[in-house]
Amino acid sequence: MIKRNIVLVGMMGSGKSHIGRKLAVRLGWQFVDTDRRIERQMGQSIADFFERAGEKVFREREINVLQQVSRYHEAVISFGGNFPMNIETYRILHRHGYIVALRSQPYRVEERVGRHIGKRPTVDYDNLHAFVTRMDAQWKHVYPYCDYVVDTTDYSAEEIVDIIVKRIKGDDIVFVSREPKEADGHHDK
Repeated sequence: MIKRNIVLVGMMGSGKSHIGRKLAVRLGWQFVDTDRRIERQMGQSIADFFERAGEKVFREREINVLQQVSRYHEAVISFGGNFPMNIETYRILHRHGYIVALRSQPYRVEERVGRHIGKRPTVDYDNLHAFVTRMDAQWKHVYPYCDYVVDTTDYSAEEIVDIIVKRIKGDDIVFVSREPKEADGHHDK
C-alpha cells in the first residue's frame, strides 16, 4: 500500500499530539497538529474561536485544514479529537494517509482531559464521566474504518511509537517521499 502520511485519530485525551510528536521525530518527518494549525490561522485558541465563530464555522475550518494537510508528504498528522468522523472525513484522510486510531480506556481519558479544564470547547467538564462515556461509544463506530487501532491506556508514548512503527513495517506500507526541488538557476535573495 502506498501512502504519504500517517494520520493519528482518536477521541480527545487519547495521546495524539504527544505520541504524534514522538513518532514524527522517530521517522524524521514533520509533525502537524490540526488544532494548533487552526489556532495559528485564526490567531486565537480553539476554545475562543469555537465560542466566537460557532460550531458550523469551526467545522468548516477543520475540513479546510484537513484537506490542506492531507496532501502533505512525510507528515505525522494529529487530527482534532473532537472532530466528527464521517465517511467524507475518512475518505479525505485515507486517500493519502495511513490512519492509526489511538484509543484509551475512559478513566484514562478523564484523567488527561480533566487536567486542562476550559481548554477544549465542546467538553462538558461538569459531567466529564458521562461526556467521555458518550464520546467513547461514538468512537467505537469509527475504529473499524481505520488501518490500525492501538490502545494507549497502559503504554508510554515511546512504547506506542514502537508499536506503530512495527505495525507499519508489518503491513508493508510504502510512503512517498517529498520530491526535492530541482535547482532552476534562480536564487532567493
